[in-house]
Amino acid sequence: MKASYDYYGRITVDYQSLSRTNAGTKTDIANNESRLGLKGNFALGNKSETKIIYQIEYGIDPVDGKARGDDGTLKKRDTYLGVQNKLGTIFVGTHDSALKKAQLKVDLFNNLAPDIKNVLHGENRLDDFIGYITPKFQGAFSATFNSIKNSSSSGKKFKSYSLNYSGNRFLAAFAIDEGMKGYDSSRLSFLYPFEGSKLGFIYQETKELSSGMKKNGGVLSFITNINSKGRIKFQYAVSSMKIDSGKHSTIGYDHQLIQGLRIFTFYSVLNSRVTSKEKNIFSIGLEYNF
Repeated sequence: MKASYDYYGRITVDYQSLSRTNAGTKTDIANNESRLGLKGNFALGNKSETKIIYQIEYGIDPVDGKARGDDGTLKKRDTYLGVQNKLGTIFVGTHDSALKKAQLKVDLFNNLAPDIKNVLHGENRLDDFIGYITPKFQGAFSATFNSIKNSSSSGKKFKSYSLNYSGNRFLAAFAIDEGMKGYDSSRLSFLYPFEGSKLGFIYQETKELSSGMKKNGGVLSFITNINSKGRIKFQYAVSSMKIDSGKHSTIGYDHQLIQGLRIFTFYSVLNSRVTSKEKNIFSIGLEYNF
């Protein structure tokens, strides 16, 4: 029986200077979704094309010495068990929704202070999760289907779907959430790589089920290599979904020190019609991947 496994992790910390209108400036050393994990697979028989796949991933906090979720337990990230063969992949556990995965890494500051979750709904990781990913058709098209248990008294399951395209020239995805944490959402994402650069775009519409109110928003991002080790990043996100007239503008720079270790810095401005929600953030940090 063939088997493989891999330990992995990421430690990301930064120094942040945060300024708010009428509230002065505060500084802090922040942990940014550091994690440890184990993933692998093993075949069901020497000649079988069917594999059992698994991943166990938990958050850690090298700054404060703890990483606890909302329920007070160790913070669980994507952790699942599944089966994979030529018919696709089915898995159960805890995982990002199809709509969240459909952002295609357009978010250049994912897991950092300017994460798009500050202005857009739908960045959900959920428990009691069943997922299915189709095999690729024509080497480029695939679909993802999620069903997630709803803990409310209605018993109606949350659902998330996406249609994905991964071709030689660009990547694209269209995703839908149904009833996810009280919202219906649709998201269209596009990522175009060219000459050492990437241009990304997200457009999203979200309806709050309790009020029927609809809001939209979007993200535009651009990253380009300026030498063999450095790259500069720009991102603009806008929406009133979470912050009234929210506009989040960020410029950043990454520099690869050695394999797996980078230093990064960014300056981010969050504007809103509500003055108390506005803030400016300057950051300089380190990220180590292994």
